[in-house]
Amino acid sequence: MAANNNIIPNDGEPTRPFFVVQFTNAVKLIPTNYITWKAQIKSILVGYGLFKFFYGTHLAPAKMITTNNVATPNPAYATWMRQDQLLYGALVGTLVSTVAPLITQADTSHEAWKILEDTYANPSRGHTNLLKEKLKTMTKGTQSVSEFMQQVKGCADLLASLGKKQDPEDIIDVVLKGLDSSFQSVIDGVHARDTTIKFEELHEKLINKELQNKLDAPPSTAPASAMTMHTKPHKNKQKAPYPPSNWSSPPPPSSAWQSPPPYQPVSLQQKSFFATQIFVAENHKIVAE
Repeated sequence: MAANNNIIPNDGEPTRPFFVVQFTNAVKLIPTNYITWKAQIKSILVGYGLFKFFYGTHLAPAKMITTNNVATPNPAYATWMRQDQLLYGALVGTLVSTVAPLITQADTSHEAWKILEDTYANPSRGHTNLLKEKLKTMTKGTQSVSEFMQQVKGCADLLASLGKKQDPEDIIDVVLKGLDSSFQSVIDGVHARDTTIKFEELHEKLINKELQNKLDAPPSTAPASAMTMHTKPHKNKQKAPYPPSNWSSPPPPSSAWQSPPPYQPVSLQQKSFFATQIFVAENHKIVAE
């Protein structure tokens, strides 16, 4: 059988090739996202038909087989072990560096899976109560609608994985109580319903209301500092000193005094006329002498 990116030939049992599972785009496991991580890893393995290794229902066959009192290695065990180790290596690649050491003592993919499950999905009473309290006190705050809804859904899913599945109506109440007054129309509409609204339907209504709130918001005004920039006097302009406290305005001018007429520029024609008059006057003076 020709090899490709997902299949490796098995020389010991040619009819049972090995599958190479790649979790290239999988979210890496950290202590706070076990539910999301488990869901994606499990779905991929179920698709390949290999989740039975992790779940523990596909146990290893005997290492040796005896024929005519002669013990020989069992090809089926070699096939099982190689496939299991390929899965184990792929699983390690989905863990962050601080989580990976937890499974270094595991020999099989099932043992590694069980260690992670016991570590991050152990339904302790304290853990469960903490999650319940967190769910009750969640508020939207400055988050977007989508971020808030994801936070609520993630907490509810984690409780469900611990055996404490929440009633859908209770989850809806958590969302409505965590909203501010700008979503009051949606809150009133949900309360007026005779049946419980679905989480996805409420999510859609809240997104639409969030968009409407942004469109209805008044445009932001210019900051006060921008106004002072236009009214502030130039730094090189000197202000006139304030008059002394005993200073009084001068008396109005007498009626005999007239202010001089404003300056009027002399035209070229007027200049020529004045020059002619001066020339004639000078000639008359000479003749008279």
